[in-house]
Amino acid sequence: MERPQDPADLYHSCGEDVVPARPTLTGDIYQEATITDADGSTRQITGMILDHPCSLRTDGVNLASRLTIAEVLPGRGTNWRGSFNRMYLPEPFPQAQGKSKPCAAYFDACYHVSPEQLESGTRIACLSNAGINFLLQRRVHHFSRVVVPTFKFQEANGGVYEEADLIEEWCLEREDDGVKHLEAAAECVAWLRGAASDGRRRQELLRDPQQRSNVRRQMRMRLKELGQQGK
Repeated sequence: MERPQDPADLYHSCGEDVVPARPTLTGDIYQEATITDADGSTRQITGMILDHPCSLRTDGVNLASRLTIAEVLPGRGTNWRGSFNRMYLPEPFPQAQGKSKPCAAYFDACYHVSPEQLESGTRIACLSNAGINFLLQRRVHHFSRVVVPTFKFQEANGGVYEEADLIEEWCLEREDDGVKHLEAAAECVAWLRGAASDGRRRQELLRDPQQRSNVRRQMRMRLKELGQQGK
């Protein structure tokens, strides 16, 4: 099992650095999300999204009606080579208390929530690509005792990670044009699902690391056109 060289490498953003324009993604952590217990009572927890990026949305824009989150709780120390039932969340995760008291998301404390229950809370952290890969490695090992190298998850999901980055950039640019995030995300997804000059969908091109810079360049050209058109 692998461990991060620097705990900060696990995170794309934390606390006030979390950008609302970034699409909800695997590993995102929400504080005060609402869950329903077996007895029908409700309470608020800190929870991490476990669903794979491709399962989070049915139409590429709106979240699926049921999502899986793992409860995040305080812990003591980290054991990256053991304790496979959890994903460690050390500093700079906002709820961690020093190096000796990280938090962790527990795979054996999971709940199904609606998008409304999730978004009743506040997103306080987003994992980086590497962080999501560590999460997937630990969760797969927890359920199967098979160790999949993190680079394998990167190879399989790199295009999806790139798509999230592009949607975030698109939404930030369109925000300056007065376009709301959900509408901007729908624009970007429609553009990505469109055909490039060679007839292939841009979304498919993102699976090839060699093509990603080209898609990003084309996207920025399209954003410039939209801005000039006043749309």
